[in-house]
Amino acid sequence: MKRILFPIIVLMFYVPSLYAQVPEKPAEKAQESINQKGKIEIEQDTQKALDKEAFRKAEKVDKYILTANTLREVQNDYNGALGFYKKAIELDPNRSSLHWYTAGVYWKLDNHAKAMEHLELCRSLMPQEPEELNEVDDFIGKLMDYLTVEEKREIAKRRVNDRRQLMENALDVSKGKWEEMTLVASGEFLMGSKEEDFIPEEMPQHAVILDAFYIDRYEITNAQYWKFMDYIMKTGDHSKCSPSEPINKSHLPGNSFRGYEYKYYNYPDYPVTRVDWYDAYAYAAWAGKRLPTEAEWEKAARGTDGKVYPWGNEFDKTKLNCSEARIEKTTPVDKYVQGRSEYGCFDMAGNVWEWTQSPFVPYPGFRPIEGAVAEYNGKFMASQLVLRGGSCVTPPGHIRATYRNFFYPHSRWQFIGIRLARDI
Repeated sequence: MKRILFPIIVLMFYVPSLYAQVPEKPAEKAQESINQKGKIEIEQDTQKALDKEAFRKAEKVDKYILTANTLREVQNDYNGALGFYKKAIELDPNRSSLHWYTAGVYWKLDNHAKAMEHLELCRSLMPQEPEELNEVDDFIGKLMDYLTVEEKREIAKRRVNDRRQLMENALDVSKGKWEEMTLVASGEFLMGSKEEDFIPEEMPQHAVILDAFYIDRYEITNAQYWKFMDYIMKTGDHSKCSPSEPINKSHLPGNSFRGYEYKYYNYPDYPVTRVDWYDAYAYAAWAGKRLPTEAEWEKAARGTDGKVYPWGNEFDKTKLNCSEARIEKTTPVDKYVQGRSEYGCFDMAGNVWEWTQSPFVPYPGFRPIEGAVAEYNGKFMASQLVLRGGSCVTPPGHIRATYRNFFYPHSRWQFIGIRLARDI
């Protein structure tokens, strides 16, 4: 019995293995090839059909736009044009130009809410680059006049998220550079102006001894400040703000003329502006730094040899952005390489005024000048804080390293910005 079973068992394992080794028949290979080819042809036919449908849709959209443009531009038929723009949007809702045209028609029809709705859609669909966004933001600026204060605030808040891609891309490239600081060694320097200069609030010139400190090479940029706003909006954390800050204060830049929706804030490498002292204080604390004192700022700007300007004693309009440069707007924070101070700081003359932590009080030994205008003898003790450096519209006489400007802490003038310092 064992002799019979053993061959049978061997045969059971051997026969399947024979079948496994049988070559695939040519007919089966040919059939598989035909099936694969047929599948490819079906996919190609489907794609062609989709392409044809997309072409017909695009063609129809273009016809609707052409008709609407004719009604709008030639016949001033805004309601008729609106109907065709709506049809086009139904077919192609992601075409930014359609929302631009539609917003323009609603503007003509005095429907400002709908115009704003389509401008916001247009903005979101466009390439997120400053030059692309500016025209839309200019149009939005016109519509802001028709909004309530609360509606304006909501749009300004929305821009923090809208500018995310733009700002994060810039920070990925330049954050390390913009955060560079330079060491100012400890020691004595002469602060203020001599009596013969006859500038009362800068007198008398006096020796000041400072400990070593670090100061930013660059003014704080829109991108850097955006990161702070993003944090505040996500966390609601105001723990680092000044104790004297107004209740429920928003740190969004802006004033009654221009808010954070303004196109200026699309530029990551421009200095943040329209910020008050409370904004500057809060930003500094969040960044792990502080505002410089007035004395620290002046030493970093003029050095220990008493220079008039950061680069030397002679005015040179090619080394800074002030009124003489005739630009009349701010420039990127790293533009004026030749205007750096001896410590390597950019824009310590011109571009934007910079907050300090110092109150605007008389220098030690100050004596009112008999017969001088009351502005010079009485403007101290007014709860104002010192700003330094001048701006893009400041005349040469006011961008000297010793010049003292002053504003109330809640002031958000167009050309006020920030530079930070840090202890060793």
